[in-house]
Amino acid sequence: MDTATTRPFLDFERFEKGTPREYLNELRAAHRLLWERDDFATGGHWLVFQLADIDEVLKRPDLYSSTEGPILDDFPPEVLVLQQEAMTFMDPPQHRQTRALVEYAFRPQALKAREPRMRALANELLDAALDKGHCEFVGQVAMQFPMRVMYDILGVPEADYDYVVERTNAALLADDPEFVTDRQLGFVASLDLMRYGAKLAADHRSNPRDSMTMEVLGTKGVDGEMMSDMEFGRFFMQLISGGLETTRNTLAYAFYEFWRHPDQYKAMQTDPALVAGAVEEILRFRNPVVYLRRTATMDHEFAGEHIRKGDKMICLLGSPNRDPELFDNPDTFDIRRNPLTTRQRIRTFGLGPHYCLGIHQARLNLNVMLEEFAKRVDNPQVLAEPRYARSIFMDGFKELQVAMEPRA
Repeated sequence: MDTATTRPFLDFERFEKGTPREYLNELRAAHRLLWERDDFATGGHWLVFQLADIDEVLKRPDLYSSTEGPILDDFPPEVLVLQQEAMTFMDPPQHRQTRALVEYAFRPQALKAREPRMRALANELLDAALDKGHCEFVGQVAMQFPMRVMYDILGVPEADYDYVVERTNAALLADDPEFVTDRQLGFVASLDLMRYGAKLAADHRSNPRDSMTMEVLGTKGVDGEMMSDMEFGRFFMQLISGGLETTRNTLAYAFYEFWRHPDQYKAMQTDPALVAGAVEEILRFRNPVVYLRRTATMDHEFAGEHIRKGDKMICLLGSPNRDPELFDNPDTFDIRRNPLTTRQRIRTFGLGPHYCLGIHQARLNLNVMLEEFAKRVDNPQVLAEPRYARSIFMDGFKELQVAMEPRA
């Protein structure tokens, strides 16, 4: 067993400025798997670095289960038993049955129908920022856009917007004292989102309206059963968490990288066809989810190591994204990379049965906002050092003070 002799990779001090990518590059070059200690029940976890090994772990739920959850932390038993009814914690075939019901809501026709409203929202947010000439980009644009898109889709009343955002931040950024005072309260926030989702489902049944919530509640699963309010609540918790945090972090990083690379921003303004490459490049270069955990279901040999039943396998999603075997000049931000090749080789959205449910919605969010931003905004500037969220799971800013000018 190879034990890290230095401070563990998944350490809050290492992540003060986001993912320590230079160190990650060193570890990937030296290891297939690396055992490092932690303070949880098993006493440690395996870091998985290589593309083929990450794919093997994520595609083999028979050997690497999702039922203990996707994060390094061990959930309290009373919380875990409730979470295990949610898709993120399911293994096939139960997972597939639930996912099939929800995928219908993200079909291409539905995405196309949403796009005009999404562009209107993007321009409304840009109007407000351009009128002032400056803003705090994370909270006023990067978070607002996916939040309002998702709320429109799900039929969330405007009066509940702030509550859902606050609970989402508490659940996903529970290691940051600015969002929650105790790590255990993050687990409570997850349960609160489930309960809110169940309440939203019940409200839709009493007051029917046009939304994805209504659509999902009215569709039978492959087992012929309708989704219950609490089942919808669990789905809501996963969808809102993934839909808000991932797009927020990616949009904020996009602004930051275009400020650092003004020549590439101007190229995208001149040639809108580069937006597709820009979306894939920011997803490659600044993947917002650091890792996904799976838990070994039995003792076995893998990548030259003995894996024990219960061992945590931590798939570092950003590792293949910067692998020189997969990308030329991987530490260079370059929106001219072939977007199809990039899409095939990055693992930003995971892989296997739990491949990101809202991936098409997320990509549409990014394409729409970057297209509108390039049309409307000149001279994007970062005014102060970004503030990072305290997390080893989500990589993103919690504050980005910026300035921008209307495009002539």
